[in-house]
Amino acid sequence: DFFPFAYITQPIVVLDTYFNSTKMDCVTMNNVEGAYQATRLLIRKRQTQPGYLHSSYDMYNFDCRQDGFHKALRESGLSTSNYISHSLSPSMEGAYADMMQILKNGEEIAGCYFADNDLIAAGAMRALKEYGYRIPEDVAIVGFDNISLCTYIEPNLTTVNVPIRYMVEMAVDRLITVIHTKNYRPIKIEVNTNLVIRQSV
Repeated sequence: DFFPFAYITQPIVVLDTYFNSTKMDCVTMNNVEGAYQATRLLIRKRQTQPGYLHSSYDMYNFDCRQDGFHKALRESGLSTSNYISHSLSPSMEGAYADMMQILKNGEEIAGCYFADNDLIAAGAMRALKEYGYRIPEDVAIVGFDNISLCTYIEPNLTTVNVPIRYMVEMAVDRLITVIHTKNYRPIKIEVNTNLVIRQSV
């Protein structure tokens, strides 16, 4: 059990992540399918091996997104072990600083990237643009989450939309059901995502 919840006896519904537990329900997004669709878009548009802007912090959602990225590579006959990957902090400023260091070091840059989240994508885009890369002409990028920042950066970020409001409603509905259920069995609810295509690809 996840330690903070181990001794709680009241009904729990966890939002936006998943724990393998007999004590709680989870409502999360379909990370695998979202990353798969984003990577397939890059492969279709760019006709090349995508790179990966991977979070330097381990999280369940990011692990699932990596699975979706690899799934798209395999189905396209591309390598799942020999692609360009950069480990970046999962914040905009952190990703910017990390990507600037990568560029200063002269590391190889891919022609397109899937990023674990929009903040990583935005930080990397800023660094790439400062080094003279054009987006999407030289480097295309797809993020994940569809936060409001996506429409403020230039170019606007193509991303995976997560229906957060719907997930919250599902979590509340499930919690009410659990409170009134005598024969309780925990479930995992996985909500589908969708691509929002903008100008970064």
